[in-house]
Amino acid sequence: MPEKLPYKKPIANKIKRLIKAGVSMRDIFADIQHLKGAPSSPTSVYKIYGADIAEARAEIYEAVGNRVLDQALHGDSKDAATFKSQELFLRSRAGWSPTSTVQEQELEKDPETDVSAIDELMTLLGKSSTGSEPEE
Repeated sequence: MPEKLPYKKPIANKIKRLIKAGVSMRDIFADIQHLKGAPSSPTSVYKIYGADIAEARAEIYEAVGNRVLDQALHGDSKDAATFKSQELFLRSRAGWSPTSTVQEQELEKDPETDVSAIDELMTLLGKSSTGSEPEE
């Protein structure tokens, strides 16, 4: 059985730095291969350095998210970037879509007493809507 590779802080630091720079994991994997003790498979990189990868990504998401949210909440309403930040937030967190609309209508009748045309016809024919004969 092959010996388990130890965690190496210099490799972890390089992975985090490259993630924060926007480098793809495929390129990060290729870039660290010259380092002593570097994992020889992408699966091993995730096994050994998965927590570092998650931490670096979370820091990026936090920084960008804070920037977008701040712009959406406090930006200049005449600035197009403010509208885009608001739209992004609404789409990604509030389920809003500019193409999806909800139509609401006010009911003129009480839904409890409103009878559909089919139910009314069934009653006139002496049939109940539940399939059994009406009581007399």
